[in-house]
Amino acid sequence: MHIDELQPRSVWKRFFDICAIPHPSHREAALADALMRWAAEHGIEAKRDEAGNVAMSRPAVFGMEDHPGVILQAHLDMVPQKAAESGHDFERDPIRPRLDPKNPAWLVADGTTLGADDGIGVAMALALLEDHELRSGRLECLFTVNEEDGMSGARAIEPGFVTGSLLLNLDGEDEAELTIGCAGAVRTIAELSIPATAAPDGLAWFEAAVDGLLGGHSGVDIDKGRANATLALVGILARTRAELRIASISGGTAANAIPREARAIVGVEAARAAEFRAAFQSEATAARIALGDKDPGLAAALASIAVKPAASLAPKDAASMLTMLGALPNGLVAMEPDMPGLVRTSLNLGKAEGAVAPGTDRFRLETLVMIRSSSDDEKEALAATVERRLAGVAEHGWAVEQRRPAVSPAWSPDPGSPLLGKAVAVYRELFGKDPRVTSTHGGLETGLFRPRFPSWDMLSLGPTIRYPHSPDERVEIASVERSYRFARELVSRL
Repeated sequence: MHIDELQPRSVWKRFFDICAIPHPSHREAALADALMRWAAEHGIEAKRDEAGNVAMSRPAVFGMEDHPGVILQAHLDMVPQKAAESGHDFERDPIRPRLDPKNPAWLVADGTTLGADDGIGVAMALALLEDHELRSGRLECLFTVNEEDGMSGARAIEPGFVTGSLLLNLDGEDEAELTIGCAGAVRTIAELSIPATAAPDGLAWFEAAVDGLLGGHSGVDIDKGRANATLALVGILARTRAELRIASISGGTAANAIPREARAIVGVEAARAAEFRAAFQSEATAARIALGDKDPGLAAALASIAVKPAASLAPKDAASMLTMLGALPNGLVAMEPDMPGLVRTSLNLGKAEGAVAPGTDRFRLETLVMIRSSSDDEKEALAATVERRLAGVAEHGWAVEQRRPAVSPAWSPDPGSPLLGKAVAVYRELFGKDPRVTSTHGGLETGLFRPRFPSWDMLSLGPTIRYPHSPDERVEIASVERSYRFARELVSRL
C-alpha cells in the first residue's frame, strides 16, 4: 500500500494537510488560519476567539432539527520531540509522515513526533463536517490551542462559543477504548539562582551526556519503569562523589514528555580526571543494569572539551543542586486500587535548564514538574511536596521563586452517561464486541470542561496511537478507518 492510498481518504487528506503546516504548542496560528480558509472555501460557518480556538458548525439536516447538537472536539497543537540526530525545526519544517519500513501497518514520521496526537482527531472532525451523506443534528467542531502545554485554549472557551450538549473528544489513543474520566494535573515551575564563581585553572572540563532512552508520554508511559534522562545524569554525577564544578545542565523539553536526553558541562581537578572518568563509567554501567529491559538503551558518555567556561557553580553549590534534584520524587506513585492497570498518581520532571545567565554573575536553574492524579487531594499534596523539596536549597544560599502556570481538575467517570450507553451499543453493533470503558492517567480537556459546562455529556475516543510525545509516535492505519467509521455511525445515531 502507498501512503496516498490510505483509507478513508477524506481523513488522511486532511491529516496530511495538517502535517504540512508547523503547529507545535503556542505556534498553532498558521494551522488555525488554514482551517478558517478551508471553512470559507467549503461554505462552513467558522469563528475564532481571542485565545485562538476555532469553532465550525453546520446546521442539522432536514428532519433531524430536534436532535441534540454534537460537538466534535480536538486540539490543534502537537508535542515537538525529535531524535538527537534530527535537524528538524518544528516552527518551520513540515512533519513528514511515512509508512513504518519495519511494519507498514503503522504510520510514523521521519525522526520526529508524528502529531497524530491530535492531528488525526482534527482530521476526523473535518471529514465528518464535510460529509454531505452524514445525517445528523447540528454538528460543531471545536478546535482548541495549547492543549499540550497547559490547556490554555480549553480554559478560555466561553459559554455560547459552541452550543451543542453532547461532546465527543477525539483525543483518544486506543480504538478499543471509550474514555469517561482522566487525571487532573499541576504544573509547577521553580526558578533557582545562586552566585557563580570564576572557573580556576587546573581543571579538566567535560560534557557529560545521557541519551538513548525511550522517553514517552508522562501520563500513559509513566508506569513502564522508563528512566528520566535528567535524573539519570544527576544520579550518575552525584554517585561519582567527585568534587565537581558545573557550568550548565539541561534535560527534557516539555512537562508531558519523559526526558530522553540530558547534558551537563562539568569540571574536575585535572589530577583526578582519570579517577572521575572511571567512576562515571562505573556508575553508568550500574544504572544501565538497574534499568534492565525497561529502558535498555541508556548510554552515558564523557567528552573532553577544550574551552574553559568563564564561570560555574562552586563545588558545594553544585553538590546542593545535585542533591536537591536527586531527592525529587519522580515517576509512578500509586495505582488505582479498584481499576487494575490504571495509574492513580504520578509526576515527571519534564525540564531542567541551568547555566550562568548572560550578563550576570548568577547561575540560574529552572525546573518544570508535572504532577498527575485522579485524586485532587493527592495531586495537591504531591505538588506541595515537590515545591517543599525544591525550596529546601534556600538553606544553602539559593534564591527560590516558584509558581504554578497550570492546574486542571480530574474528570470523574460517570458510568451512567446516556452518551456512553449509546456509544457502547453502536460499538457492539459495528464490531461484535464491547469496548473497554476506562479512565486515563493522561490529561484531557474534558476535565476542564466538566465544571464549566456541567450539562455536557462527554466521552473520548480515537484510533490506536503508540509512543505519543516521542519520536517513536505511530498510529495504526487500520484503526483510523475503524475509529472514523465508529464516530460517524455514533454521530448519526445521536
